[in-house]
Amino acid sequence: MSALDIVFGILFLWSIYRGFTKGFIIQLATLVALLLGILGAVYFSDFTSEMLSTKLDFSNQYLPVIAFAITFVLIVIVIQLIARYFNNIAEDSALGPFNWVLGVLFSLVKMAFIISVIIVLINKANTKYNFMSEETKEKSYLYKPLSNFAPKIFPYLKFEKIREKLEIENKNTQI
Repeated sequence: MSALDIVFGILFLWSIYRGFTKGFIIQLATLVALLLGILGAVYFSDFTSEMLSTKLDFSNQYLPVIAFAITFVLIVIVIQLIARYFNNIAEDSALGPFNWVLGVLFSLVKMAFIISVIIVLINKANTKYNFMSEETKEKSYLYKPLSNFAPKIFPYLKFEKIREKLEIENKNTQI
């Protein structure tokens, strides 16, 4: 066991705590809010931008970015409010323990994915800066399995539309 495994263990313990205290409904809603917030902002930020420019007579070179942020935040808030409503129903019924156990499992998978993405980024940076030795990676029990987790899921995630939209908005806001 290496220091890296201890760090991963602490993150997983934190994840277990958060999953138990928040429950599955809130954990899932947080992820859904993030994803739908991004997708919704990609597809509806033009509408928000149009409303800001016509109704409020607001025009600015940063309007697309402001509209994107406003749309994202509104979608996240609405989803979180709905999730809290359903979470309260689950907690008041016999589903509370089920919600907690699923929350722990979901939170662990989510943390494993986040750690895996960070490992992928570290590996890319490590090829240039060499700040983590191969020996450190090999001593860790969790490093290799976690480093393979996100890359196995990436092909199933389709983010081309989001990337295109963000690139277009980035070009529009450059000075």
